[in-house]
Amino acid sequence: MNLPIEFEKKMKAFLGNEWDDFLYSYDNNRFQALRFNTLKVQSQEERMRILKTLKISSEKKVSWANEAYYFDENVRPGKHPYHEMGLYYIQEPSAMSAAALLAPKPGMRVLDLCAAPGGKSTQLATYLGDSGLLVSNEINTQRSRILSQNIERMGIKNAIVTNEDSFVLASHFPGFFNAIQVDAPCSGEGMFRKLPEAIEQWSMENVAICAARQKEILDNAAVMLKPGGTIVYSTCTFSREENEDVIECFLERHPDFTLEEMERFWPHKVDGEGHFVAKLVRRGSVDTDLKADRKTKKNKNSKNRKNETKPALTKENMKLLSEFLDETISEDMAAWIKNSRLVMFGEQLYRLPDMEVDIKGLKVQRAGLHIGEFKKQRFEPSHSLALALKLNDAKNVVKLTWDDPQTTGFFNGQSVMLSDEQAAECKKGWALVCVDGYPAGWGKVNGAQVKNHYPKGLRNKI
Repeated sequence: MNLPIEFEKKMKAFLGNEWDDFLYSYDNNRFQALRFNTLKVQSQEERMRILKTLKISSEKKVSWANEAYYFDENVRPGKHPYHEMGLYYIQEPSAMSAAALLAPKPGMRVLDLCAAPGGKSTQLATYLGDSGLLVSNEINTQRSRILSQNIERMGIKNAIVTNEDSFVLASHFPGFFNAIQVDAPCSGEGMFRKLPEAIEQWSMENVAICAARQKEILDNAAVMLKPGGTIVYSTCTFSREENEDVIECFLERHPDFTLEEMERFWPHKVDGEGHFVAKLVRRGSVDTDLKADRKTKKNKNSKNRKNETKPALTKENMKLLSEFLDETISEDMAAWIKNSRLVMFGEQLYRLPDMEVDIKGLKVQRAGLHIGEFKKQRFEPSHSLALALKLNDAKNVVKLTWDDPQTTGFFNGQSVMLSDEQAAECKKGWALVCVDGYPAGWGKVNGAQVKNHYPKGLRNKI
């Protein structure tokens, strides 16, 4: 691998007699791992069954992350139906260390400040469960859409995805969060093996630019953290200027913080591409009260940034929603949806997280759980809702197995044909299509045929 000359000089000076080991690590194959989504796959027995199906060894665990396993390059878990249903997330192993270090508790308000594509956010959500609040932010609009798709795939109910600058969020959420993840944009030295273009884009000038940006982002994160709260800062670069120096500068500027833990994951020492993590704790007592007082500042540009929301449903829309829920969804889940804060974005219906949060004036990609869309005299459920449900949450279910040829057809947009026995069990109308007991999407039953409602943009991936 042709590494930048300035990078080699810097790393030789930094690593000393470890330089050769570090350099030789580039000759190894990349490490890959999947992390189970415990919001969906909750039993150890089921995780072992899925690993066996995927032909992945249960012995190759990622030691620093819960329920994460290495897999060989000849295994393709990203092409399996289980991946499309959000049963696991494929992630670079050492990158799993940051969320594991933050490890928020259920009921907390958590911010992932630089969240795309979603690896750390989806990992943080497994710590929160269905309680608390997760705000996942990404400044890049296109990447924020990818982030939102991954939040959807993993069936996360209590997340809001925003598309903002960290300064805007800091002016909106002062002293609001219990825990903040800052996986800062960096020079990407740990991405050289994965992305050859990262080598071409590297320069000492870019390192300096990244370090300045990282300091600004951390300062904004500090504004949003409650007393007793925690920030975990991480990068996928080896640069001291972007790691230890940034933390040292932050502590000088914020004497109310202490450095509790700091660690480097070097590619010649661990089975991963490399990562830097630091845990910063603000002095004071942690407040996880769901009804804690909240004060927010109005964004100066809010007049130009308002979401077109309607706070309540019309009688007609509530009637259409109730009809769908009564026919299709279990009583408990229907109540969970109806007895909540529902909001309209145009004709799209969202269920806001149970923990109150003010999103007025922010650019929002996803305002909690997308329930569905009102069309001409009907309600059409969203793919997000399907993936957030469990098998028992639906009254009408079409059951498939992963190795059934119709399963691949379903993910590619084809209708499902029911056997006589299945057709007798399924009522006409909306049905939750499940594979091995896990929701995959919606279908509409009409006799022995189930019309496919799997999103067109997600088809042909397996």
